[in-house]
Amino acid sequence: MQATDGGGTFRGMGQAHICHVERPAQFAAMQRAFERSHPNLRLDIARVDGERRLRAAHGGMRVFWVFRGQGEVFLPRGYRTQEGDGQPLPASYRPDPTPPELADLLATIRAGLATVAAAASVPVQAIVGRQWGEAFVGDFAGDLWKLEQTPRPWAADQRVEAALAALFGCYRAAGHSTLQADAWEPLIEGDQIAVCGDEEAAVRGQFACLTMENLDRRTRHVSTARRLRYLLDTAGGCSPGFDPFRRLPLTWWPNYAGERGDGLNWVNSHVVNIPAETSPTHFHPPKTAGDGGIAQSEMYLVLDPRAYQLGTAGRRAVLNVFPDLRDLRRCEQHELEPGMFIYMPPGTGHRGLDAFVNVLTIPGFKPHNELYLDRDICEQGGGAAPYNENLLHFKNFERIEEYL
Repeated sequence: MQATDGGGTFRGMGQAHICHVERPAQFAAMQRAFERSHPNLRLDIARVDGERRLRAAHGGMRVFWVFRGQGEVFLPRGYRTQEGDGQPLPASYRPDPTPPELADLLATIRAGLATVAAAASVPVQAIVGRQWGEAFVGDFAGDLWKLEQTPRPWAADQRVEAALAALFGCYRAAGHSTLQADAWEPLIEGDQIAVCGDEEAAVRGQFACLTMENLDRRTRHVSTARRLRYLLDTAGGCSPGFDPFRRLPLTWWPNYAGERGDGLNWVNSHVVNIPAETSPTHFHPPKTAGDGGIAQSEMYLVLDPRAYQLGTAGRRAVLNVFPDLRDLRRCEQHELEPGMFIYMPPGTGHRGLDAFVNVLTIPGFKPHNELYLDRDICEQGGGAAPYNENLLHFKNFERIEEYL
């Protein structure tokens, strides 16, 4: 096993690259490597010191992820957002009533919850739990992502099964709340801003963002701001002394009828505190499953867990990289620190351990495009490389060539 000192030097790691975003020469090298692989995307850094307006540099859709500092964003009266299923939004927001179609589906599902399969119960409970009285609050696309990857039938009752399937056709219009008065609202590490075309987002404070712009996108499908505190925490389980945390500012949107390939998705964001006990070694294949689209690349933007008072039990944040899936004895281990950025193209095995990261993926967290490696490393590696002993039950792949 090879190791590095975690100093943030840009280097090729087989199929992966690492840099520190606030070291200009390193980040410039990362930009060149990233944009060679994704010529329709632009990677950059935006810094705020005082007041400024965030805008797209090339007229596309641009997303800003705060990785250091704090500030505020101006949101006008009438602003609409699907936040609020975590910590409630301020009292100046008014949630929309549940759309009638969704209300009928939720009533059917709730009446038949006892018939829902155990494997589907967590996402289903999360979806119905967003209905508060007459209102439905939040974005449940991430729960549909989980449900879609669960074997069917999802419920023994055919009416409940049909209602669950119908959720995939109405999730985008649900869960909004509307701001009733102009407001400056806080931004901290992990939060997200999105603009498109000639839109501007007024901000103030002292903070820095990693940004990514899609030159070909002319519409924005998410609200201007996504703040982690207002998003549902979907972390499962816990580890001794290590606080679980998983919030989804920008998740996979399943296709509507007529949408092909990856649909509206071109990038996703999950902010996760990754404990070693539940972290799988995995890769995303260069040959996509499902309805086509482009292969999935994954990136880590390393954040500081102290921003959310997360306990880490003094553990060391590490990334294991398997650059050659035909030789699982070879592992490169890299210590992580806030401000590091790692880019892992399709076909790169990897596992984050005890790290607080904004996990970014292009074009998104594609269903059925994550394959697990721990059992293979155990069986083929001869003890030469680390693996997660808790996850050996995952079925291993037999012929790597099928996925490369």
